[in-house]
Amino acid sequence: MRVLVTGAAGFAGGHLARALLAEGHEVWGTLQAGHAPPPGPAGVAWLPMELSSAASIREAMDQARPERVFHLAAQASVAESFCDPEATWEVNATGTLRLVCALPAGARILFVSSAEVYGVVPDDAQPIGEAAPPRPANPYAASKAAAEIVVAEAALGRAGAHAVIARSFSHTGPGQDARFALAAFARQLARIAAGLDEPVLRVGNLKARRDYLDVRDVVRAYLLLIERGTPGAAYNVASGEPRSMDELVRMLVELSGTGARVEVDPARVRPVDVPLLSGDASALRSLGWEPRIPLRQTLAELLAHERAACAAPVEAA
Repeated sequence: MRVLVTGAAGFAGGHLARALLAEGHEVWGTLQAGHAPPPGPAGVAWLPMELSSAASIREAMDQARPERVFHLAAQASVAESFCDPEATWEVNATGTLRLVCALPAGARILFVSSAEVYGVVPDDAQPIGEAAPPRPANPYAASKAAAEIVVAEAALGRAGAHAVIARSFSHTGPGQDARFALAAFARQLARIAAGLDEPVLRVGNLKARRDYLDVRDVVRAYLLLIERGTPGAAYNVASGEPRSMDELVRMLVELSGTGARVEVDPARVRPVDVPLLSGDASALRSLGWEPRIPLRQTLAELLAHERAACAAPVEAA
């Protein structure tokens, strides 16, 4: 099958592309103009595509002629969305509209949204079900909520596309960008273990509780949803087991063996931070999905990845 993965050079996109290649699919991945293909996964056919350009999207679709489209490309940082909300909206919301309008006839699309669309939900109303109304509390979440409307309209309205929405809760694993909390902490600890930094781990708000999955379990959910999800429906991709960031940081420090001291860095604290975010994934589980990878294993592999990166020789300029 011919499959297009937008954002295949990213964290979850790279893991998804590997899984699709392992299943024998012909995989096309998109890159922003001027960006070189990443070292892996091998076997992906790379295409330039800008979500800000309808012409660029149409050209990519014409080349790939996909039967399945996984739309992961996005401005994915909440912190960056506060700095540039307009650019976040242009890529995440309007860019998704352009992509949906360019879908080939008969193609299926899975749009990867975010649990951030739920905003602040009272503790007694969690874990959150898909029927909870979106109340985005930051520019990133608002852009994703708008994109969901575009995708649902495509499935339920005039377009009649086979479009499904995945509301992903927090996930991590080897290869995650250090713009994200656990990967950033793992990188700091790897540098401390290598003797490159003082034994101080600088963190943001550790009171927040998050529902974390391993990225590879998330990818399995995406593969299932594009085939078996109900068109126009949104599905939570979550464990249903929230953990405090403090607990996760302590686990990382323990796994690192560094004994690093933890200090709050005001620069790492978000202007608005949802205190608890946990999802009810009953609808996804009803399709046959279950998480397989324990979080402690995920954190150990994340840390090992960052340690390997620290040990890798730096090429001379």
